[in-house]
Formats: sequence, C-alpha cells, structure tokens
Amino acid sequence: LMDFGASYGGYNADLTRTIPVNGKFTRRQKAVYNACLHLHDYAKSLLKPGISIVEYTDKVGEEATQQFLKIGLLKKSDVKNEDPDNRAYRKYLYHGISHHLGIDVHDLGTRTEPIKAGMLFTVEPGIYIEEEGMGIRIENNVWITRNGNKDLFKDIPITVEEIESIMKK
Repeated sequence: LMDFGASYGGYNADLTRTIPVNGKFTRRQKAVYNACLHLHDYAKSLLKPGISIVEYTDKVGEEATQQFLKIGLLKKSDVKNEDPDNRAYRKYLYHGISHHLGIDVHDLGTRTEPIKAGMLFTVEPGIYIEEEGMGIRIENNVWITRNGNKDLFKDIPITVEEIESIMKK
C-alpha cells in the first residue's frame, strides 16, 4: 500500500494505490481489491452538490456491508446483530471514506453541511483484514462540479489488470 501526495502552488494532492509485491494479485487479493474498487467507484458517484459527508458515509457504509457479505468478511448474523453506533463493516473499514483536501492534506471542512461545487475531496475506501495480513486502499481526488464531480486522477492506473500489466514491465 502506497499513500503519497504532492504540493503545488500551496495546494495538496493525496493518492493511494495498492500493488502486489510479486506483480500478481492472488485470487483472494483480487476479490478484496475489486470490492474496494467497487466501493471507490460507488463513493465517487455519490459525491456531488447537496449531499453531506455524514449522509455520504452512511450510504457508502451500506454498500460496504453488501460487498463484505459477498467476499465473506461478514455474515448475515453480523449485520443483523450489529450495534447501530458501531456498524459491522467498521471492523474492516475503520477510517473515513473521504476528507476535505486543499491547503492542508486533511483540510478543514464540515461533515454536516451539504457539499458545494468547487470543493475538493479524497475518495479513499480501504479494506483491512488483520487476520489475513492484508490491507487495500484506493484513493483518488475528486473536484465537485455543478453537476457532479471530476476525478482528477482518472488517467492513473487503478484496475487489477492495469496494475498487473505495469508490474510485468
């Protein structure tokens, strides 16, 4: 897992990619990576004017629950018996999905007010499976537009296939 960034003109960028050290994801790593990428794309689709970070986090948490059921991290009983203040998915995704970005890498901003055009956020779901010794996070930066958002890192390789192809070189 590589989390890095850059500064230019007083502003910051923040990027994370997870790569297989030997150049090829195992079947399990690929399943977890693709679940994380699905969450990344889902989260990105929600970031637009009008939604608050609180509402956004709740929606991504619901989707994380579904993904974690699919890849066997959670059982239906885990979800049924979860504490509403400590959702079951939080065992494997225990940090924020996004944060404000700008003059500071973790810039100040409200979690309760609606997102507005011109704001900049990270999108960085992660799945951390301590018992398997695995952690995957995928992070891009998204600029909020009037009608949605623009992924500022859309041309940086992100899929399993793109990463494995680069690792072969």
